Amino acid sequence: MLAVLMAFGTSAAAQITIPGTSVTFRLNSDDWRYLRTFKLDDGADIYLYYYVGQVLVDMEGDTVLPCLRIYVNEGYEGDVYELAYDRYMMQPFQSVDEYTHGPGLPKSGGIGYMGAYTNPSSQKDYQFYMTYFKSHGTAVEFRLETTKDTFEEMEFEFKDILGTLK
Repeated sequence: MLAVLMAFGTSAAAQITIPGTSVTFRLNSDDWRYLRTFKLDDGADIYLYYYVGQVLVDMEGDTVLPCLRIYVNEGYEGDVYELAYDRYMMQPFQSVDEYTHGPGLPKSGGIGYMGAYTNPSSQKDYQFYMTYFKSHGTAVEFRLETTKDTFEEMEFEFKDILGTLK
């Protein structure tokens, strides 16, 4: 399934199926690149994409690479609220907005957040859209993130991608 995700992940027009699910999404431009897959000790995988469409520089003068991170845990036994809580315990964040329907959630439902956090090591502020859902017993966290001061530049791009989740 990893090969399928990577092969279609390089073309914006291609519909990408999230492994272990029937949920699909589309990257809205060729400005997104697949970076790599991380295999976690708990059996979950993280698929990482980054945005290279334009050079984004934050207020501190650092170059920023907005990213799409897809956490996939096949066979997760909890519900989507337990998943959201489990993932929150891994990286606490402030919820700016919470929703249970609309763009960014597949037909099967789920929970979504616009959130923010401060990276403890760099003290840099980040903002993101994140959705949690389950499909065919597979739990997914779908997260689009950038620094807080470049979020406004990326928000349309992020919402466009979220709108393709089906």
